[in-house]
Amino acid sequence: MKTTVRAKLVAVQEGVYTNYVFQNLEEAENSKYRYITVTKCPNWQYNNKIKIGDVGFLEYEFAEEGQTYLDHTTEKIQTYKYTAFYFMNFIKEEKKDNQKEFKF
Repeated sequence: MKTTVRAKLVAVQEGVYTNYVFQNLEEAENSKYRYITVTKCPNWQYNNKIKIGDVGFLEYEFAEEGQTYLDHTTEKIQTYKYTAFYFMNFIKEEKKDNQKEFKF
C-alpha cells in the first residue's frame, strides 16, 4: 500500500541501495513514527537530486519479502527479497509567496 506524507530529508546513505531517513512532519515530536527510513532500489528511476533539509511530499510503499512487483527496467515481474519501506517518489514543496501588495 502506498502512503504519502509531508516530510523533511534528514539523512542519506548512498550505495547500490540508497537509504533515506525522513522526518515525518505530520507526527508529534515524541511519536515513534516521527522518522521514516525508506530504501530506493537500484532499478528505480528517480532523476531529481534530493538534498538534506529538503521538505516535500514523500511517497513510499511497504512491501513484504516474496511480494511481486513490475520491474520497469526489464518489464518483468520480480519478487521483493526483503521486507522494507520502499521509496516511490519525492515532490519538493514550493515556497509560498505571501506578498499581498504589488507595486508597479
